[in-house]
This record gives sequence, C-alpha cells and structure tokens, in this order.
Amino acid sequence: MLSLVYFLIALSLLIVIHEYGHFWVARRCGVKVLRFSVGFGKPLWSKLGRDGTEYALAPIPLGGYVKMLDEREGNVPEAELEQAFNRQSLPKRMAIVVAGPAANLAFAILAYWFLFVVGIPGIKPIVADVDPQSIVSQAGMVSGDQILQVDGRDTPTWNSAFKALLRHAEQGDEATLTVLSGGTQQTFSIAVPQLAIDEAGRLFSELGITPLRPEIAPVLGQIVPDSPAANAGLQEGDRLLSADGRELNNWNDWVALIQQNADKTMQISIERDQRVMELALTPEAGEDGQGRIGAGVDTDFSKLPPELQAELRYGPVAAVKQAVVQTWLFTSSTLKSLWGMLTGQVSTDNLGGPISIAQIAGSSAEQGVISFVSFLAMISITLGILNLLPIPMLDGGHLMMFIIEAVRGKPVSDEVQVRGQQIGLFLLLMLMFLAFFNDLSRLFG
Repeated sequence: MLSLVYFLIALSLLIVIHEYGHFWVARRCGVKVLRFSVGFGKPLWSKLGRDGTEYALAPIPLGGYVKMLDEREGNVPEAELEQAFNRQSLPKRMAIVVAGPAANLAFAILAYWFLFVVGIPGIKPIVADVDPQSIVSQAGMVSGDQILQVDGRDTPTWNSAFKALLRHAEQGDEATLTVLSGGTQQTFSIAVPQLAIDEAGRLFSELGITPLRPEIAPVLGQIVPDSPAANAGLQEGDRLLSADGRELNNWNDWVALIQQNADKTMQISIERDQRVMELALTPEAGEDGQGRIGAGVDTDFSKLPPELQAELRYGPVAAVKQAVVQTWLFTSSTLKSLWGMLTGQVSTDNLGGPISIAQIAGSSAEQGVISFVSFLAMISITLGILNLLPIPMLDGGHLMMFIIEAVRGKPVSDEVQVRGQQIGLFLLLMLMFLAFFNDLSRLFG
C-alpha cells in the first residue's frame, strides 16, 4: 500500500513539473492556456484561476496535459486569435513542445545538486581481494588498496567508483586509477573490458576486484509476492539461521548459497518472534542461471563500521557541474539502453511498467530521503527522454512534425497528422502492454 502512495506522489510531482514546463513557456509566448490537468479523464476537482486557466485533477494518474487555445480544436473568437497556439511562429511552437521534457531534465539537475550538496553516504572503495590472474592484478593492485580517484576524479564511495569505471566499460577502453596502497598513493592504468548495458553488474568481477563489504545481518526485508521466498512462507523480519544444517551468519553468505542452488530444495532454519522454525526453500533460476528467491535484506539490523563510512559531497558551486554531468551520464545511458532494445542487443525484459516503478518508489522511500530523491531524478530523466521520442502523440512526435514543416516550408496536412496520431497511439499501447506484461511476469512468473 505504501508503495502505491509513494508511486502516486512521485508520478504526480513529475507530471506537474513536466506540464508546468509546457504551461510556463506557452504563457511566455503569448498563448492562452485553457486547462492544466494532472491526470486524464473527467476531472474530480477543478478550479478556474484568475489567469483564465482551469486547473484540474483527473482520476487516471498516468499523465497530464496542458490544453491551449487552438483553431484546430474549435472556434476561436477573433479577439483571441493572436493567443492561439496554431497562430504562433514555428520557433515558439517548438519551444512550447520541448519545454515539458526540458523541465524534467532541469528538475533532475536540481535533484542531483541537492544530493551532492547534502552528501550521498556510501562505503569506502577498499578492495577486499584481487584475483591473481585478473586485469587489476596485472596492473599492480593488491588486496587492501583503496581507490581514491578514477581519471583524476575523486571516488570516495564504491558507488562513485563503479559509475566512473562503468563509463569505460561502455566503450572498452583504459582507465587511470589512483589508489592508496600501503600508505602511499600509486597510479595504475587498467584496460576495462567492454560490457553490454545489461552486463554492468559483472564489472568488478570482470576486473578481478572483490569489494570490501561490511557483514550484513541475514534479516529479510521486502518479500516479492508469489516469489520462492513468499511461497516458502518467509516473512519480512525473519532472521535466516542455517541451510541444510549449515550455519550462516551474514547476508552475503546466504546470497552466494542461494545463487549456487537454483531449482534445488533446501531445508532452512529461521528465527521469527523469538521462535525457531523450519521451512523448505527452493530458489528459482534467473536469466543468468543463478538462483534467486525474491527477498531483500533489512539493513536496519546492520551497522556500517566508522572506518568504512564515506560520503560523496561537493560545495554548492561545484555541485552544479557535477549535477549536470550526472544528468548527462544517466541520459546517455538511458538512450543507449533504448537503442539496445531496438537493435536487440538489450532484452526488452528490462523494460518496467507502473508496477515495477511503484515497487522501486516504495523501496527507495523506505531507505530515506536521499534514495527517494535519487529515484525521482532518474524517473524524471526517463520521462523527459521518452516524451522526446519521435512518436506521434508524444512531444517528440509533435517536434518531428514541426521539423518537417521547417524543411517543407508548410505544415504537414491534417490527414497525415491524424494517421500519425493513430500510429502513435498503437505504438504507445504496444509499449504499455509490454511493460505491463513484464511487470506481471516478474510478479507471477
């Protein structure tokens, strides 16, 4: 239930930001706005503002719209013709259309700026183990090294180091690492192997690095409905004790065991309400062949040692540049993912719909403000990019029509626009169907 609440909060906020971009630029261009609606359908609530715009809330929370005065949608009084959208110059119409996605990207920059100023907590990037035959071992890195910088940029946390190295993995080129080794700073050049977008999780293992992680208590957090964990009777708050008589004391040991026992039934012991219980658990095989049970960990029962605590933080001015860079990096990564899906290099199984977004919204909100704001920034960027796709009915489709108009010297015919909208509606319905199908497959598959 909380996931749904956080989902609605996140979606409503991002819709308002997107539509306000259209609204603000339209007003500045002299266009009269008839209605500003959050949601689709018959309004549940509406109010006429002093500016002559009707502000409304509608029951279908999958988007919103800004309805502008337009001769193509009805009669316009002669005195208001100059305020009609269709009477505006081509640059003004293009600016109004682009303003919505631009507002989403601007919000992402603001959100990342806030995160960098407040500080993003994390774990120091200290290497626990190095594979003797690995890339980093050949470069000279050893266990206990701490990664200070990648290409001259500070990486105080594992997350920042991962993102910096992942940029090299997209192309498969060299990265320069500055590490603290034995009390002295050393610089190494390593060849980062090229990885597909959906292989990013293998980055450290491909390099031969095992990150130093604190021991995490094996206490279950969120349980995915109809997952192996739920079917076995596991509940949030259960503490895992042993499997087939083998005692396991930390979460990482459990993860390794479950990954190695796909489709194998294990007898596990758990502690619930100070009582020990025996259950049968059968991990299912994921796409990579490794076992999984559909359960998260409750980190509230684990404390990060002070010597491993770190924070990624910048001053208010420096944070502006970093926020722009982070927005660009996530934007380019999203575009590469979309292109990968179109070319078949990335599985469409990675596409998520409202159910997945709601689950992530709830999970991020439970982890705190930092996590939730980061989630909002990523979804805002995704929303902006999707709206710029050259699909009729989306902002990108309208923009494409305006570009054609600029090349031809005259507007696209009404018949072509109608056909385009029909094609756009079909494509959007197919996209929504695929996203919902993936969501339901994750829940019940």
